[in-house]
Amino acid sequence: MSLPVPNLDDLGFDQLVADAKALIPVYDPEWTNYNPSDPGITLIELFAWFCEMVLYRIDQVTEENQLQFLKLMGVELENGEELKSGIRRGVSQFSERYKAVTAEDYELLAMQGLMEIPNLLDRYPDLAVRTICLVNKDMENGMSETKERFGHVTVILVLSTQNRMEYLKEIESIKQAVKEYLEARKLLTTRIHVVEPDYLDVNVELLVAGKDKAIGNTVKEAVEGFLDPVTGGVEQKGWPPGRKLYPSDLYHLVEGLPGIDHVVRIDLTNQELKPYQLFKLKELKVEVET
Repeated sequence: MSLPVPNLDDLGFDQLVADAKALIPVYDPEWTNYNPSDPGITLIELFAWFCEMVLYRIDQVTEENQLQFLKLMGVELENGEELKSGIRRGVSQFSERYKAVTAEDYELLAMQGLMEIPNLLDRYPDLAVRTICLVNKDMENGMSETKERFGHVTVILVLSTQNRMEYLKEIESIKQAVKEYLEARKLLTTRIHVVEPDYLDVNVELLVAGKDKAIGNTVKEAVEGFLDPVTGGVEQKGWPPGRKLYPSDLYHLVEGLPGIDHVVRIDLTNQELKPYQLFKLKELKVEVET
C-alpha cells in the first residue's frame, strides 16, 4: 500500500486575508477602513495572492525536483529511461545492503564479494560457502584470543570444495579480494580482517544397535553432515563457532535414523572449542551390533 501524500499547507487566499485583517487591531488600532478600496487592504490581498502561490508550490514536487532527489541518492536516469523507472530503482536501494554496520551485514557482504570474484564458480562449481563475522576480534594477527580488539572486525571464510588443491593455491588472493570488497563498504576507522577457519580435530566412535551392518554407512553420513562446518549443526547452517559437541547431540541424531534401535556407546575427543573455532572430523568409527 502506497503512503498517502501529505498536504503541507491548506491555507487559501480568503483565509490568508482574514488572518491578516484579524491582526490589524493588534498592530494598528487606528486602522478602521477594511474596504477593498483601502490601499492597505489592497496590499494585504496582493501579499495573500503571492503567499497562496508559494503554498501551492510547496505541495507540488516537479519532475526536476524528483530528478535532483534521485541524484542525491546516486541514481542517474539511463538513456530513454522514464522517471518512474528511476524512482523504482532508487527506492529499491533502501532494501539493499551497501554499508557494513552489523555482523550480519559483514557476513552478507563478504558472501557477495566472494561471488563477484571473476570465474570463481567456474573453477569451483561445487563450492559451498559460509561466512562468520566476529566483532571486536583480530584473528588475523592472533591478538584476540584473550581480549577484545575494539574497532576490529574479523570475517571467517568457511569454504568447501572437492578441488581443494587448486583452492589452496589461491586462497590468499580470495581473502584479499573479499577484504578489498569490505574495505569499500566498512564504517570509517573499522579495521577488517579476513581469515580462514581455525579448526579443532575431533574423533568420534559409536557403537550402535541396528537391523544390519549396512546401517553403519548411514550413521557415518549423518554424523559427517551434522559436524560439517558449512551445512552442519541443528539448523543446518554450519556448526556454530565455539559451540561444544555433547554426546546427547549424537544420541538424538543417530537414534532418529531409520533402522537404528539404540546407541550403545559414544566416545568423543576434543569436544571443547574456543569461541572462534569450528570442528573438523578427523576420525569417525561406527560399529553396528545386530
